[in-house]
Amino acid sequence: MPSQVLWMRRLRVLRRLLVKYRDSGKIDKHLYHELYKLAKGNTFKHKRQVIEHVIKAKAQAARERALKDESEARRLRNRAARDRRQQRVAEKREALLRDD
Repeated sequence: MPSQVLWMRRLRVLRRLLVKYRDSGKIDKHLYHELYKLAKGNTFKHKRQVIEHVIKAKAQAARERALKDESEARRLRNRAARDRRQQRVAEKREALLRDD
């Protein structure tokens, strides 16, 4: 078989898989575009590599999302604590001014 024919068959298989994953909602359009370019650039030898890459990419995205949510929650908690402390200090100042 000519190498060009093998290349076209492999690329078409990978692209069909990516389209199927995008249409079924397993990957979003951004990940689809990234994987499409990687497939075109000869990064993947077969479908199994693409599937493994999708699983790893989704796990990484979930980890990043969890870390982002965690840091946002920490930021809000710290802001609330800072506001409560400022309110307590302001109340103490008012009490001291009233007593004088």
